[in-house]
Amino acid sequence: MNIAFALYKYFPYGGLQRDMLRIAQACTSLGAAITVYCSEWQGEQPDNICIEILPVSRNSNHSRNRQFYDVLQTRLAIKTYDLVVGFNKMPGLDIYYAADTCFKAKLMQERLPFLRYLPRYRQYLCDEEAVFGGGSHTAVLAISARSVEEYEKYYPGSKQRCTVLPPGINPDRRAGADAQDIRLRFRQAWLPANDENLVLMVGSGFRTKGLDRAIRALAALPGDIREKTKMVVIGQDKPDAFIRLARKLGVENRLQFLAGRDDIPDFLQGADVLIHPAYRENTGTVLLEAAVAGLPVLTTAVCGYSNYIREYDCGMVVNEPYEQRNLDNALAAALRDDAQRAIWRSNGLAMAATADIYSLFERAAGMIVAAARHRQP
Repeated sequence: MNIAFALYKYFPYGGLQRDMLRIAQACTSLGAAITVYCSEWQGEQPDNICIEILPVSRNSNHSRNRQFYDVLQTRLAIKTYDLVVGFNKMPGLDIYYAADTCFKAKLMQERLPFLRYLPRYRQYLCDEEAVFGGGSHTAVLAISARSVEEYEKYYPGSKQRCTVLPPGINPDRRAGADAQDIRLRFRQAWLPANDENLVLMVGSGFRTKGLDRAIRALAALPGDIREKTKMVVIGQDKPDAFIRLARKLGVENRLQFLAGRDDIPDFLQGADVLIHPAYRENTGTVLLEAAVAGLPVLTTAVCGYSNYIREYDCGMVVNEPYEQRNLDNALAAALRDDAQRAIWRSNGLAMAATADIYSLFERAAGMIVAAARHRQP
């Protein structure tokens, strides 16, 4: 089986990018030959997957995306594939892995109406229509039931082509027998004053993830808590505007930014609370990664996986409509109450042992390979 994967850009610390690579690896284990087409690949390239870098040189994002698609079509015309799987929205896909939320919903709910007539937004809507519109036959692998309902609202009939996958949490995020030793070593290295609190935020796309909300909650902490609380933000994005906000609110010295890194499990063990007050979030994989590590989670109800945090009582979920004071109060309460955090930790570890939150990649690969076999003569 020859299967083509299409992804605009790969970098090693993006959630979508990690998902794509793990699905590709799972497909190869089932006997498929995978070729990944992208315009850029950062980091190490796997030996068992063919990576094809397509030449893209336009200035704007939407024009680069269109050029990528055009070049991809020329490559697909040269080599025959049993299946084409897209990890970004574009025409001509057999299967789309739906890691993104509905763009039309975002445009209608959050943006000014005239924007939909601008070239950038028209193209994004056109690409989404190509996947979810009534004339499409693209099968959709969804990672959130909430996103399926949102797509159905704006693209009636699309729901019948969607399959909702379970989460795909990497088991290495689970707390092991050495969790306390890891925590002790971590805190000795990162928090010399052993009575300090560490609030952790992980994820690229600082604005969408709600970093401004998190900084405001840090600044709103009562003085006695704020002065012994540090917030570490790990992700691939530009921090300048958020540093200015922290400076304005007087908490710049309590905030540290780190680029994407491979030792996230150590941070999950060493921190006291994960904060993730996103504006929009299809899933929020980091919520479950934190919970199975035993780290209490503070998040917003818009996150697709926030239902797990609520159902298993692994932290606190701020309801919609969002109010900043509710996040402020939740963070202060979480940092004050050691006993409650211990309960949340225990509940997270129990979820790790019982919930089906690990099989996304195997399930997705199985469906992709089955579809490819069905296409073969």
